Amino acid sequence: MLQFSPQIAYVYEVGHKVCVTQPRVTACVSLACRVAEERGATLGEDVGYAAAMTSCRTPDTGIVFMTEGVLLREMFASPLLMQYTCIVLDEVHERSQMTDVLMGLLKKIAKKRKNLKIVVSSATMDAEFLKDFFNLGDKNSHTNTSVIMSMQGRTHPIDVFYVEEPVADYVKATVDTVIKIHENQPFGDILAFLTSQEEILAALDTIQIYAEENNEKNKYRKSFSSGIQAANLSVLPMYGSLPLYRQIKVFQMGDKNVRKVILATNIAETSVTIPGIVYVIDCGFHKLPYFDPVLGVECMSVCPVSRHNATQRAGRAGRVARGMCYRLYTEAEYEKLPESVPPEMSRSDLSSLLLQLKALGIHNLLRFTFPTPPPAKSLLSGLETLYALDAIDKAGNLTEAVGNKMAELPLRPMCAKMLCNSGEFGCVDEVLSIVAMLQVEGVFVRQVAGKDKMTARVVRRNNFEVVEGDLIMYLNVFESYSKVKNTQRDEKLQRKACKDWCQKMFINYRVMEKACEIRKSLEKLIKENFKIENKEFEGLDLGTAKSRRVMKCVVSGLFPQAASLSVEGSYKGIRGAKLHISPDSCLFHVQQPTWVVFASVQSTGDKVFMREMMTIEKEWLLEIAPHFYTHL
Repeated sequence: MLQFSPQIAYVYEVGHKVCVTQPRVTACVSLACRVAEERGATLGEDVGYAAAMTSCRTPDTGIVFMTEGVLLREMFASPLLMQYTCIVLDEVHERSQMTDVLMGLLKKIAKKRKNLKIVVSSATMDAEFLKDFFNLGDKNSHTNTSVIMSMQGRTHPIDVFYVEEPVADYVKATVDTVIKIHENQPFGDILAFLTSQEEILAALDTIQIYAEENNEKNKYRKSFSSGIQAANLSVLPMYGSLPLYRQIKVFQMGDKNVRKVILATNIAETSVTIPGIVYVIDCGFHKLPYFDPVLGVECMSVCPVSRHNATQRAGRAGRVARGMCYRLYTEAEYEKLPESVPPEMSRSDLSSLLLQLKALGIHNLLRFTFPTPPPAKSLLSGLETLYALDAIDKAGNLTEAVGNKMAELPLRPMCAKMLCNSGEFGCVDEVLSIVAMLQVEGVFVRQVAGKDKMTARVVRRNNFEVVEGDLIMYLNVFESYSKVKNTQRDEKLQRKACKDWCQKMFINYRVMEKACEIRKSLEKLIKENFKIENKEFEGLDLGTAKSRRVMKCVVSGLFPQAASLSVEGSYKGIRGAKLHISPDSCLFHVQQPTWVVFASVQSTGDKVFMREMMTIEKEWLLEIAPHFYTHL
């Protein structure tokens, strides 16, 4: 994307107001900073960004980088996007749900706004496919309204190396390759691709131990045995749930004679360009979401990369100098890889997406111009979920009471339904806190070693864990943090008190601050826009009665994701999925409850684990969702 930034500036200078979409928050922020720096402008004036629930722009900002979801939400206020004259869709080859939907919507807008310029930027996407999709001309007259423009990237030669034999453990092989490069190759930063946060942290621990030993030995030596000049090593992780301030560290210039090793998921494959990378290590795998409409759960599965992915990864090495790419698979295996990955639209849960399209006034979803039409089973499953949540009626239209509100909330439909029902159950504040905590990851500090690991476990169990499950535990964490935050009025003292408490409780301060920010945004929508207020209940409104109402409100949103204990010791989902309790859950160490609901799942090996769980009573399902559980 970086080589494309001058062209964006030119488009702005000739009079266009430009919107540039990116699939990830990190890419929005880093690219906006880079373009503002190149133009010598202050970030937020000529160049700005809008991502997730943060933004830095004004109504007069001429170039705005934003996530695809933000642009989609702007269509609610301005269906024809009259505030922009040029839309740039970047990283289209990733084919996320939002990318495909935006392409379909922009094609509709282009038919009504002849002066709107649409630029679709892609490194490896089939250009002819995109040209045909956006061509609005008459087929009989052979007139074209779209053209292909190719730009040669500023890349240096890249040497690609393969292993002679398949590796048994690509995480261990990645660590070994990092060490070999460090001790045998000239100075230059290393980017290693792994599939998940867990793998990155495992590799990080091992390389960190080596780095400490290496840096200590460098005090007494000038070169390695290979003759290469000795350099210190700095190891940095890079994955989606990492707090933004830690993600930004990978872009900062390192100290003199310090080689950076960046362990990343495919977030570093296309969306961002990390300066200084000379060596790339490609494990050959990545994680992809896969939704099975028959079982009703969406899992993250580890799959081989495509040849397009492999090319993109190798390309990270040739940005500043001649680079090297080490592929931890054989050349024969590379030839067997698929050309590209199936678009996310054809392998994910569509309920949230369909709700957004309904809110935009697109009622005949079967005739919507998707670049790649999704499977009929996934469409039906998504519509069934929305109907069960009362977001749409029998005719497929949004319901006034619930559907329109759910569409305005930037949340998954199940979380949105919980918030819409919170007033009826008299627990608006509690459900706001639970939903906010579900939007962040890594609440508890994981990188704890030695005696501190046991201390962290005891602190979590004694202060927060409850037999009701993770969702109520998250509520306890948020309320405890809020009490500490509200004890100080001075901002500096407040920040210090919160940081000290988080350190004592082994909780991630930045994650909690993000949860507070999200909760504040949602509270404004719920209380000020929707005017949702707590229903009055007779008698003392505390203790068990209040707790049960909070739990029932959670069930009113998560009832499609309920599971019961089977005789085998595992859990069975409503549609037949075989599930297990995640080892990270506070329910993992207690007697297994008979019925639970869960907010998400995670697949590891051949098992699917439930995460963010809560115990429930079977009768609640019949009481709250009798239309969904008539068979119980």
